[in-house]
Amino acid sequence: MEHLEIKSGPFTVIRTVIAILNIAAGILMFIVSFSSGKILMKITPFFIVFFGLYLLTNGFGLERCWFRTGNNCLIIKWRNRVAPVQIHNSRVFKISLERTRVMIYRKEENPLKLDISFLEKEQKAEIFNFLIEYAKQKNLVIEKHSSTMI
Repeated sequence: MEHLEIKSGPFTVIRTVIAILNIAAGILMFIVSFSSGKILMKITPFFIVFFGLYLLTNGFGLERCWFRTGNNCLIIKWRNRVAPVQIHNSRVFKISLERTRVMIYRKEENPLKLDISFLEKEQKAEIFNFLIEYAKQKNLVIEKHSSTMI
């Protein structure tokens, strides 16, 4: 139970195709822009290629989601955060598992809300199992709502 990474499976093919199309369109637009005298026509291809690279690399790695256990802490990287969040075991008040989100209540801090509504059923189950096992190992309070049962 060292590491859990959530992969966005069904959209990877679609993202890859759109990324390749964007990169190809940007390169073609760059070649065509040599005959144009407008500065906008010369700058736009770079943004199109940049967007294609962003899609191809899964947001330059920013949209990856994972859970790791560290020395007496839980490290979480979620897609709406740039840097991972590190929560010490003694700071966790309770973990609440809901159908569309996971709430990690911390002492003297705002709760950490992780939206899981975009995930598939199997991925939600993996997260729930990981957090349940983590709570058992660290003797933390875990709260399961009735709608959590998948």
